[in-house]
Amino acid sequence: MADFILFLHLIIAIFISAGMVIFPIGGLLSWRWCNNFKLRVTHFGLIVIVFIETLIGVSCPLTVAENYFRAQTTHQSFIGSLMNNLLYWNVSESLFFYLYGICVVWAGLLWVLFPPSRNFVRG
Repeated sequence: MADFILFLHLIIAIFISAGMVIFPIGGLLSWRWCNNFKLRVTHFGLIVIVFIETLIGVSCPLTVAENYFRAQTTHQSFIGSLMNNLLYWNVSESLFFYLYGICVVWAGLLWVLFPPSRNFVRG
């Protein structure tokens, strides 16, 4: 269960990180799916939540749940170990605070430069 939660956590981190690069590229290249309002709100909301958690010093609920289930097992799988190394970096919390703050500002700037469309049509 801990590896599954870690996997979900990693997918969310990849979504946030990839959006920081893909949304401006998609805006410049007129990729319509990059203007999907729900996708963009989800992206912006997630990075804001991550930043607020860091600002107030709260652990991510996914990290708390993963740690709980990790304590119930005696070992971590090889894939779990790889995912753990990708997601958790051994750097100071202040670095994460500034990094997440920059990401919030960048995501807000993307919202202004390449605004999402409420009337997104597939196809």
